[in-house]
Amino acid sequence: MRHLGLRRAALSLIATVALVLGLTTPAYAWPTTSFSACVENFCEFSYTNGTITWYNRTANIAGKVVDIGPGNTTAFFYAYAGAVLIDDQTRTADDETSLGKSRSFNFGIGDTNLVGGISDIYIWVCSTFGSTTTCGSDHIYHRP
Repeated sequence: MRHLGLRRAALSLIATVALVLGLTTPAYAWPTTSFSACVENFCEFSYTNGTITWYNRTANIAGKVVDIGPGNTTAFFYAYAGAVLIDDQTRTADDETSLGKSRSFNFGIGDTNLVGGISDIYIWVCSTFGSTTTCGSDHIYHRP
């Protein structure tokens, strides 16, 4: 019987050390989706990319928007629940101003009080030079 008590104590000590050192596996990992969108024919000059982390009712979007050349580049992010727009955000880069050529972002999108949460995120990129705006096609990302 003494062996059993020592074994339990040893296992308890190992579990405690693993917990303190962060060696345990998280109970749940939120699903992520990679995204990339650009202004067609200008993809190396005006684009955005990054990841969407899907939570229960909202999402987090992290990445960058890039603008190289004249004008500026804006990435548009729209969160929908079915066909209903719930939230929207934009991020702009401009290599000719203090915004800079590459602008990182990390923000939440959606509504924490929305039962069922958001289902889709639409992303597209537009480049503006003077009074002319050229946009790429929209990219739709569905909650996994």
